[in-house]
Amino acid sequence: MTVERNIDGLRGNAQRKRQEAFEKVEQGIQKLIKEQKVINFNTVAKASGLSKAWLYKEPEIKARIEHLRENNSKTREIPPKQRSSDASKDAIIKTLKERIKRVEAENRGLRDQHEAIYGRILQASEIEQRLERLETENTRLKKELEECLSQSTTSSVSKKPNVSSLSTKKVQGKVSDMVKDELDALGIELNTTLNSKIRNSTEEVVFNAIEALKEQLQHKVIPKPGGWLAKAIDGAWQPNQPLGEETHVADIFNQWYGLAREFGIVIGSRKEDDDSIWVQENTGHWFPFEEFSSKWTIEYLRSKMVK
Repeated sequence: MTVERNIDGLRGNAQRKRQEAFEKVEQGIQKLIKEQKVINFNTVAKASGLSKAWLYKEPEIKARIEHLRENNSKTREIPPKQRSSDASKDAIIKTLKERIKRVEAENRGLRDQHEAIYGRILQASEIEQRLERLETENTRLKKELEECLSQSTTSSVSKKPNVSSLSTKKVQGKVSDMVKDELDALGIELNTTLNSKIRNSTEEVVFNAIEALKEQLQHKVIPKPGGWLAKAIDGAWQPNQPLGEETHVADIFNQWYGLAREFGIVIGSRKEDDDSIWVQENTGHWFPFEEFSSKWTIEYLRSKMVK
């Protein structure tokens, strides 16, 4: 009887210690959340006073930290989208494209349905009429889209300065109002560094760099357009030409992840303590970004986007 009581006592003591450890972990997590600090196994171990090995060993604790780390990583990695003066026009174009996709999908469905019930004259007649209406609407929507795209192109061309008429002398004095208008349209603040770059370059170099930046913004998100423009002015970059800078790994991931997410290939991402990036497939499984992106390359995703 004495032995059994001792065993029960040891078990009870172990359970109390385990519960106390759980409470320390929760207190540490809440403190990190309150202080808006990064949540991972290192920070939780430090905040709770427990070892990383113990945190990894407990399935519930491990799952909770991984979940919080993933959400925290997503919040920090998404860069703010660039605003432009023709945002409303872009929204209209996007809406029209989506409506065209829905209409075309419904058209295909109706054609299949029409073939399946070809022998039933009355129903076939109704479907044919509805199909004609949808095709008429589809034609109208495509026309509206073409008009919007045409207006957008005309607008951007009209706003574009005539580079050939610009001075090849250095700006030196104040930054011109034309340059300021271009920077405002791109949402770029004229800081000390950029101001110096512009004043010590010719107008032709500055406007070529701005046009190169606009060209890049059509294909990808640039987290720091002001810094990008400063480099473009230094390198005298021009639009429609290969650029001399190497794309950062984070930029490559952001471009690839945006396309893969849109196609439904991935549903999540996370960054490990060793700075490696992992992506979650739509099946729920996790893979290293480098390994997974070699299977679904960014060139392939872009080609599908164009189609």
